[in-house]
Amino acid sequence: MTDAPYYSAPRDYTAAREYKEIIAGITAAANALQERDRERATRLNRELVGLEEDMVRAVERAALTRVAVELHWEAALEALWVESWMTLRRRPEPDPSADPADLERYDAEVELRAAELQEAVRRRRFGLPRR
Repeated sequence: MTDAPYYSAPRDYTAAREYKEIIAGITAAANALQERDRERATRLNRELVGLEEDMVRAVERAALTRVAVELHWEAALEALWVESWMTLRRRPEPDPSADPADLERYDAEVELRAAELQEAVRRRRFGLPRR
């Protein structure tokens, strides 16, 4: 037996160098992943801002539609108030199955039907011939 400790410098040096290379590779991969995540987070934040703006516009548009429908309903009730034979009812609730993409078409139909009602009431009141 020798008094020298069990230590082989070249072999340990090689293992240490290999360990450092592996750690460097892991560090580089982690840094690349972190940069990719940072870029993705920036993109997602931009998308989120756009979606929030879309939501604000949708809420404002829905409120505008509700007000318009309520005004048309009140005008219809007022126009039909003198028709004592007619039972006036509360405004129906919105249809939850309606497609929001068709909102413009629905608004146009409300406008059309309200105008038709006002015209029919006007003709009846003033005894005008029906079309």
